[in-house]
Amino acid sequence: MKYSMRRRILIALVLALAVIMITAGVISYRVALHEADEIFSARLATSARVLETLLARQVEHATIDQPVVISLPAELSEADPDEPTELGHPYETKLAFQVWSDTGRLLVRSEFAPEDRLGPLKEGFWDRDSGGVSWHVFTLKSGGVWIEVAEEVGLRGEIASDVGGTLITPLLTGFALLMLLVNLIVIVGFRPLAKLAESIEHRDPKDNSPLDLNNTPEELLPVVNSLNSLLNRMSETLAREQRFTDSAAHELRTPLAAMSVHAENAANAKDEDERAISLAYLMTGMNRTKHLIEQMLMYSRIGVDAQSEPEVPVDLIEELQYLVNSQRTIIEGSGLQVQLNTPTRPVWVKSQRGLLEMLLRNLLDNACKHSTKQDVPVSIELTVELPSNKACIRFRNMAEPIASEEISRLFEAYYRPANTRSKGHGLGLAIAREVAVLHGWSLELTRNSAREGIEFTCKIPAINPIS
Repeated sequence: MKYSMRRRILIALVLALAVIMITAGVISYRVALHEADEIFSARLATSARVLETLLARQVEHATIDQPVVISLPAELSEADPDEPTELGHPYETKLAFQVWSDTGRLLVRSEFAPEDRLGPLKEGFWDRDSGGVSWHVFTLKSGGVWIEVAEEVGLRGEIASDVGGTLITPLLTGFALLMLLVNLIVIVGFRPLAKLAESIEHRDPKDNSPLDLNNTPEELLPVVNSLNSLLNRMSETLAREQRFTDSAAHELRTPLAAMSVHAENAANAKDEDERAISLAYLMTGMNRTKHLIEQMLMYSRIGVDAQSEPEVPVDLIEELQYLVNSQRTIIEGSGLQVQLNTPTRPVWVKSQRGLLEMLLRNLLDNACKHSTKQDVPVSIELTVELPSNKACIRFRNMAEPIASEEISRLFEAYYRPANTRSKGHGLGLAIAREVAVLHGWSLELTRNSAREGIEFTCKIPAINPIS
């Protein structure tokens, strides 16, 4: 599924900031409401005490038939609550007070106060419904007079909403500006990624050179390094395929030409003996060519097999015993012997079984093929080095020494030392070396003398069989 990283980041930022803004708004409203409660409750109490001082003690003994009504300018009820006027503030219409005698007679009230009693005959703060309106009431008793000061319940919520709105408006404006800036920052921040994609898109398919790491952000370095590693492997694969094609054309030209000659000789033979000889040469050439093609295909598929086959624990002793028994069947009747020396306990390594067998089989086949003394057995010795815990496999035979100038080329594909008597194709050691390099194992020539023979050593890390 396709998706936009920039869109995902922006949506995540918007959601996160929205949650933060909503939470901040709710908290601001609650704080404003709490503070309004405290301030207005204190104001109610103060107003009651002012009334007690200035009014209640005078009206307590007054002889009036009707209560005194404290009126307000009529214009206040229609004025904008956010714009105080010279006549006062519109919020005054939401405030009320009453003065009652002990006998239950209303002595004084404000114009917008109900005629019903605002509070109970108890001192303190109360929430009451009177005259169809909900009120916050503070009741104060002074002698034989009850003073009740009240305000509409909705007034505090309205003020808290105004305060919360005042606080949240700059935040919302900043939120919009922040989203714009974040979008620009994300676009600029992802520009190196766009440039990387553009450079890959316009790259020549034949260009396997590494991508330039200059001015590459740290976040993109793993991607660029992985791409460079991929390009390097592709370059090696293409080079291997090219070498395979060139080598196939070169190596197969001579045997195919020879087989063509033998086939013509067989067709033009004067008698059955000549035809039999030509056919025998033809069959020998076909067998050698078949073996060459098998080795070439094996060499070309090492990298492919490494990617398709999983690594599993392998017992080297069991693997070597199987290969030695197979080799003894092949060399039966030649007079050559193969000797295997191993520890008594299993030695486990982790490898792709097919590639490990390919490496060991080619080393064993190379040792047997190039042995020059039939009376000295080819020796395979398995030991475990401590404390490195590496399995060492040594292949020894009695063969003519390899010239020092040829040792560096010994593992090259299709290379055969000048003094070799074998009719091999120069691929056995190259295949073994490729497998070793692929796994990170070491494979080297460790002995090269006329008296002691040739020795190749391969070292593989040993493991616990259950790891």
